[in-house]
Amino acid sequence: MSSKFGYSSDAQQLNTWYGNDRTEMVWDDTMEPTAADHGDVLYNIGKHPMIGRFMEARRDIHPGEVIFTDNPAVIGPDNNALPMCIVCWRKLSGHYRCGQCGWPLCGERCRDTKAHYRECRLFQERGSKVEISGFGKPNRIYDAVLPLRLLMLKLWDKKVYRLVCLLMDHKENQSPSQQRRQAQIAELIRVTWGFAKDFSVNEVKHVLGILSVNSFVVHDGLEDGMDLIGLYPWTSLMSHACVPNVKIVTRDDFSYICEATVPIAEPGEIVTSYHHYYYHLFGTMYRRADIRHTWSFDCICHRCKDPTELGTFVSAVNCEKCKYNYLLPVQPLDHDSKWACQACDHTEPNKQVAERLNKFEKEIDGASPDEPEGLEGVLRKMRYCLHENHYLITDCKRRLIDIWGHGETWDYTKLTKQQLENKSDYCDHLLGLAAKLSPGHSELRGYLLWERHGAHLRLAQWDWLRMKCTTLQYIHSLKVLCSNLREIITILGPIRVDSDEGANGLKSEAPLQHLQMQPGRKGGLSAGQVRFRAKNELESLTEQLQKLEKQTQYTTGQPLSLKTLNRTERKFNRRSLCL
Repeated sequence: MSSKFGYSSDAQQLNTWYGNDRTEMVWDDTMEPTAADHGDVLYNIGKHPMIGRFMEARRDIHPGEVIFTDNPAVIGPDNNALPMCIVCWRKLSGHYRCGQCGWPLCGERCRDTKAHYRECRLFQERGSKVEISGFGKPNRIYDAVLPLRLLMLKLWDKKVYRLVCLLMDHKENQSPSQQRRQAQIAELIRVTWGFAKDFSVNEVKHVLGILSVNSFVVHDGLEDGMDLIGLYPWTSLMSHACVPNVKIVTRDDFSYICEATVPIAEPGEIVTSYHHYYYHLFGTMYRRADIRHTWSFDCICHRCKDPTELGTFVSAVNCEKCKYNYLLPVQPLDHDSKWACQACDHTEPNKQVAERLNKFEKEIDGASPDEPEGLEGVLRKMRYCLHENHYLITDCKRRLIDIWGHGETWDYTKLTKQQLENKSDYCDHLLGLAAKLSPGHSELRGYLLWERHGAHLRLAQWDWLRMKCTTLQYIHSLKVLCSNLREIITILGPIRVDSDEGANGLKSEAPLQHLQMQPGRKGGLSAGQVRFRAKNELESLTEQLQKLEKQTQYTTGQPLSLKTLNRTERKFNRRSLCL
């Protein structure tokens, strides 16, 4: 048996995940989900007594191959949502309602969709109408939209519902307030809306538990209360590992693409990271604590077992005794492990190390996002206390990367040359770590390449306009930048718009196009937005390259070659192009 990435060291947690009775629905215990149920995919579903179900490669998989695609079983508003159209997710003022079921909608276009008609008919059959008031402020009625849609799969798609119900709900870890909220939503769905004969109280609570643990944010709204979340049944079968071998890309229609980022030999396990790619560079103690808090299991992957984290030392703290080596956790799978120096006999308890790190964390979080000088000051202090690859140092650099070149105040045209060079250096540093901790054509690599591109382009323009480089050297720089843009587009755009899958996606996402153009209230760009900008940037640079090459060849009368241009000719070329 090949080695597997474990969910947890606690078998009882795993039994809780897959082993408990789920609902009052009659189950055939001999029926197990298979890859054939999903379609023509590159994985098989395995089962292990310790880790439950997992995905393993059906054959040798090469980087860039699409392993599977997955459509959301359901999509709906996140908790505490503002009143919105439940078809296209636009914010509503309450001017239009469906005359049959009472749900506020944008208008007749959304009312006449097949998706709404099917839900509307169920409300009509049960003689209930939805009553929404107080537009412009959060309404708890929308908390019931997603669980109701998931429950409706029991009536419409029993196979998907059966698959979803295999997922964990962690009801044993729910707080009293969570239990009260679930009881309120169950009463709303069963009593107020009349679905008591369709779904039991336990079914409603089980579905709510599944959503709380397994749902994904699929759209970050422009303001609080406009986020959308979804549940992906096949994607949820993948195990977690802190060094993933796949990436998940969201298409415009909210479907997922699972693509290999590194070679996966048959029958190696296919694993993803539950964390956002920002946190792939964080240390073991931080990641494992967050995983336990958020998903209620303990990761024991090969990276978590290695104190050096694959030789990156992203958790290493300077030894205060010998001054030249580093402290690392002795037992990284122990949340309270002592830390020991790699060169001398000095040790420190976990609490003492945590206090040192917490002090820096507070300083980083306290720095204003509009004043990068504060982050630069913290960065200088940490260099004397932490390993150069420590996750607090790289997180500080990542925050500076996200500030420089973004927004009106810190636009690339307003940055100093030193800031541009620092951003480029920080991107290079993080790219080196990403090659080990998020290897291959990962989303983290795509993000860092895009950020580095902006700095490199501005630096090239800076030197050329100030006559610090020749036009031929500038042309060479633009060609390198174009090559990097092509890699970014490859990483973030695995499905072509002109392909069959891409065309199908565009057809289905027509009512949702307005969502794709929103940057989100949290700032930053989605993978799709970066891909869109990278394509536009590539077209612009390619056009500029063609003009420069024609102009340079015209003024010299010779093909482009570094050997054929003397100093006088280089100056003439540059000045003529600037005029």
